[in-house]
Amino acid sequence: MTVFLTSVSSVVEIVLIMALGYILRRNGWFGDTFGANIASLITKIALPASIFMSVMKYLTRDKLASLGIGIIFPALAVIISYLFAFAAVKIFRIRRGRRGIFINAVANANTIFIGMPLNNALFGSKAMSYFLIYYIVNTVSTWAFGVFLIQNDDPTSNGQSEKREFNWKKLLPM
Repeated sequence: MTVFLTSVSSVVEIVLIMALGYILRRNGWFGDTFGANIASLITKIALPASIFMSVMKYLTRDKLASLGIGIIFPALAVIISYLFAFAAVKIFRIRRGRRGIFINAVANANTIFIGMPLNNALFGSKAMSYFLIYYIVNTVSTWAFGVFLIQNDDPTSNGQSEKREFNWKKLLPM
């Protein structure tokens, strides 16, 4: 029951912050560019700093070595998600041009914006190292395979593949 109340209170906090932002924007406290500015601040500064600090604090070399075999479970979860997504594309007859996005959305979760705060609220800091292992697997999956699926899902190609140069700058973002 305590876990349920903790998760509900975390969600209520997020909803209250969203409501506060809506009210403040409606009353003219924030300008038209505030949304873009705060989004850039969060995605380019606050979020990378938070991830870096979490990795430095919760994922030490010893912890990573002790969790080494544990990487199998997140990897299996991602592989099963891809299999499910490919089957869903066939079952629901997702059209070309949307398949890559659909598969990526099913197989690769939003582990940072939703997963990290929710994991921390539900399980506390003891589970953060396990979460970070899943985050690493998910991020590698997204950038190594998910981007490939999206890039090669051209709705105008009619199933014909064209030779494309591999762009390492897209695989290894700063």
